[in-house]
Amino acid sequence: MHDYIEIQPAPASGHRRRQTLGFVAVIATVAIGCFAYGLSTGEKGLLELSPSRAATKMSVVNMLPSTMGIDRTLKCNSAKNFLRKTTKTLEKVDMPADIEIVGPDPLQRKSYYPKLADTKASKETWIVLDAQDQILGRLASLAATLVMGKWHPLYHPAMNMGAHVVIINADKVRVTGRKYTDKLYKRHVTGRPGSMKSEAFRDLQARIPERIVEVAIKGMLPKTRLGREQFKQLHIYAGDENPHTSQKPVDLTYKISKGQRESFMQDRELVKE
Repeated sequence: MHDYIEIQPAPASGHRRRQTLGFVAVIATVAIGCFAYGLSTGEKGLLELSPSRAATKMSVVNMLPSTMGIDRTLKCNSAKNFLRKTTKTLEKVDMPADIEIVGPDPLQRKSYYPKLADTKASKETWIVLDAQDQILGRLASLAATLVMGKWHPLYHPAMNMGAHVVIINADKVRVTGRKYTDKLYKRHVTGRPGSMKSEAFRDLQARIPERIVEVAIKGMLPKTRLGREQFKQLHIYAGDENPHTSQKPVDLTYKISKGQRESFMQDRELVKE
């Protein structure tokens, strides 16, 4: 058999007792003050304590002009306290008969998701860029922005709002520094070890000049299905002729940011083989 011992709760300490009594005293003081304040004011409210203040408020209200369209009055609630309530009145304006109200603008909403008709309208835009003596990176940056549609007011990252971009004279694009001789383009022929092929910038420009601009712009597009679709809207040609004159493309070459035109190699013909 086990003996069970009854455990008595420990008596409250002196510090906790004094803390509790102090808290009760504060509550009692606040309650007595509120009760005395109510007896002193009586049923006449604050007007009995400070009648001059209430009269001043009433005189200020009476001096306000009536043409302001603002009604300032003193109200009294159930607790007999005077409150100032401000209301504004709007005058009705008759609309002219020749104005046609067509309803709210749908584009003024907080968010607008482009529709299929918006994407078709943006794809009908054709833009041409002349790459002659232009810096490769600055040309690719503008072309990628136009192809993605970031210039469009209804741009959405999940919709193809880009335009068709035609780039001519791709064989005359320039690079700065030593990239004309030192920049390498690597590719894997079979994907197996030892199949990597590298080619310098000047060699690739002489062989396939369009490939240089394609690689630069493709690296700035999203690596998704949408990015591959936008890449199809890019048309690059080595010469100054293109078969898209019937689309009447708009020349935006002047929008390419003007950077350092002079490269380390002043002229590509000066590079020794």
